[in-house]
Amino acid sequence: MSVPAGHLADRLNIRNWVAGSQIIQGIAAASFIFIHSYAAFLSLTILVEVIGTGTGTLRMTLITRVSGTGEERVRFRAYLRAVTNLGIGAGAAFAGIALAIDTRTAYATLVVINGLTFILAALIFLKLPVMPNVAAQETESASKGPRFIALRDKRYVAATLLNGIYSMHFIIQGVGIPLWIINHTHAPRWTVSVVLLINTIACVLFSVRASKGTGDIQRAARIYFRAGLFVAAGCVIYSFAQGVSPFLASSLLILGMLFHVTGELLGSGAGWGLGFGMARDELQGQYQGVWQLGWGAGNVIGPALITYLVMDLQTRGWFILAGLFLVTTYLFIPLVRTYKK
Repeated sequence: MSVPAGHLADRLNIRNWVAGSQIIQGIAAASFIFIHSYAAFLSLTILVEVIGTGTGTLRMTLITRVSGTGEERVRFRAYLRAVTNLGIGAGAAFAGIALAIDTRTAYATLVVINGLTFILAALIFLKLPVMPNVAAQETESASKGPRFIALRDKRYVAATLLNGIYSMHFIIQGVGIPLWIINHTHAPRWTVSVVLLINTIACVLFSVRASKGTGDIQRAARIYFRAGLFVAAGCVIYSFAQGVSPFLASSLLILGMLFHVTGELLGSGAGWGLGFGMARDELQGQYQGVWQLGWGAGNVIGPALITYLVMDLQTRGWFILAGLFLVTTYLFIPLVRTYKK
C-alpha cells in the first residue's frame, strides 16, 4: 500500500486524503468492539494494518509539504516524534487503567477512544490549507511519466533497504529486551518497564536536539554511522547482563539502553534527513512510499530474527546484532558520497 499511496499523494489533494484515511482508520480501529471470533479479529487487524501503512505514507508526504526543506523538514519531523512519544505514554496510561478495572466495558471504552483519536486527528488535518498538486505543477513529465519512478532510483532503494535493516533495533526494544531480561538475566522483571521508560523520556526530550545537522545528506550518513556505533555498543552491553547479580544486571541493562536510545535518536534524525533529502521534491509521495517499504520489511523480519538471536544464540546473538548495525550504518557513507538528485 505504501508505494501506490505515495503515487496518489503526489497527484491529489494530500490534505483531504490524509484526513479521509484517518477517518477510515478510526472507524476500523473502533470496530474491534464488534469482533467475537479469531477469524474476524485477524481479518480486521490485517485491514487496520493495510490502512495504517497507506496512511503513514500520506502523513510523511504531508510533512514534506508543510515543513519547508532540508533541516527544517527534519526538525519538524523530530518535533512530531517527541509528541508521538508523549501520545504513546498517554495511551499506555489509559491501557493501564483499563487493565486495572478489568471489565469488558473498560476495554470496549478504550477501543472506542482509540478510534476517536483518529477522527480527531482528521479534523485537525482539515484545518490545514489545501495543498497544491506538486507533481503536476513542477514538472509535466513527473505526472505523465512512469508511475513508480522512485522504485527505479537504485541508490534510494538501497538506502531504503539499509534503513529497514537498521530499523530492526526498534524490535529489540519491544521484543528482544523483554525476552532477554525475563529469560536470561537475574534482573527483576520490572527492569523491562524501567529501560523502556528511559527510552520514552529520552525520545520526548532529545529528539529535536539529536536531529541537528541531518539536513545535509553527506553529514546525515556520517551521523547514521555514529548512531550505529551507539546501538552496537548497547547490544554488547546488554549481553553482559547475563549471569551476573540482579543489581549489576539491572545497571548494565540501563546503561545499554542509554547507549541504545542515543543511537536511536541520532539514527532517526539521519534517516529522516536521507529519506527526505535523497528524494525528488516533486515526487516526495512516491519516495516516502518506497522508504516505508524498508521499514515494513524490518518489522516483518525483525521479530523472528531477533527472537532467534536473543533466545537461541544469546550472547553471540547480541554480538551478531552489533556487527549488523555497524556494517549497515557504515554503508550509508559510500552510498551517498557522490549522490546527486
